[in-house]
Amino acid sequence: MSKFIFILFLGKYSVDETNLGVFGIFSTTVALLIYVVGFDFYVYNTREIILNTDNYIHKLKNQLVFHLIAYLLIIPAAIFCIYKFDFVSIEYLWLLLILLISEHLGQELYRLFTTLEKSVIANSILFIRSGVWVWYILVDFFVLENEIVLKKYITIWALFSWLSFFIFTVLLFKVSEIKFKNYSLPDWKWIGAGFKTSSVFFVGSLSFLVIQFSDRFMIDYFYGKKLVGVYTAYAQFTNAIDVFTFSAITMVAYPKLVKTFTNPLKYNVIKRRFSKELIFLSLALILIVSIGAPFIFKFLDKKMIEDEINTFYILLGGVFLLITSNIFHYDLYVKKKDSIILCVAIIGMVVNVGLNLILIPKYNIFGAAIATLLSFFMIFLLKFYFSTRK
Repeated sequence: MSKFIFILFLGKYSVDETNLGVFGIFSTTVALLIYVVGFDFYVYNTREIILNTDNYIHKLKNQLVFHLIAYLLIIPAAIFCIYKFDFVSIEYLWLLLILLISEHLGQELYRLFTTLEKSVIANSILFIRSGVWVWYILVDFFVLENEIVLKKYITIWALFSWLSFFIFTVLLFKVSEIKFKNYSLPDWKWIGAGFKTSSVFFVGSLSFLVIQFSDRFMIDYFYGKKLVGVYTAYAQFTNAIDVFTFSAITMVAYPKLVKTFTNPLKYNVIKRRFSKELIFLSLALILIVSIGAPFIFKFLDKKMIEDEINTFYILLGGVFLLITSNIFHYDLYVKKKDSIILCVAIIGMVVNVGLNLILIPKYNIFGAAIATLLSFFMIFLLKFYFSTRK
């Protein structure tokens, strides 16, 4: 929610859409790199910690070794590609690196504390990392009346990100009573098993992220930061709908689906209720946003955002297909059809990238929205087919 407010703030008070575009590409790059260096290793480690919480510090150390290797292998290559194609200006290099590290490690510690059933602490510190910095910036602009400087704002984000990481670290030492004298060598066999297990989840997650974010890099490559800024403004609304429906409906229904799967009658009742609630809520939110968003875009007073409004409505159609495909996604997940989910994700990614390469050069951000809509439609059809077939 705070980042959504920050996007509206940049859109309204910046001279044009360039700041939105620069921040959109920068934050997207950070998000993608977090997934790459994270490799979804937490999926494996979380399960291992739940099975044996007595020895979780040793597992955490092994996970850290894995991520350090990932940093050394992946970050240099990623930085070369980013600056080779001029997606992020060289002046943001150090900010990109320090934010990547603090955001990634902060996210892993958040997951650890949640796994250890310390969710109140985890969510409180998460608010420092993802929310407080935005409100500090609003005070800086509206109360202190300082001018908009994007690099300063990203620096503030980095400072609060590192602050939350240090708080997490101090609390970890406190709750776990870590002793440096109890040093142990990495368990390479355990790390290898984690790499093998996590790789399946990683490929699926990365495929979905490519569908979500690759269009912004292509828009930047062909048209520049202003159109990326317009697309980022639209995407904030569709992302908010996706996040809200997941938190309100899917996250509640999923554990019930898992627990009742061995009882077909109860399972089907819960699945039907889940489907109805998800469709109703997503349609209601899309209706509200489709009516209210144009007034917000008018308030932002940026001509390009108003002129490309048709792109926004196409993206709303895409997010509806994405949300409703979750009905069949979680049915497949409960049935342990992981290979099908992975194949569908890869097919969706290939279709999306191919359509982006064809449509964006010709139709700019409208083409990107069409590519997103069609790839989500493909994913919807495939998950529907595999979920409902006997």
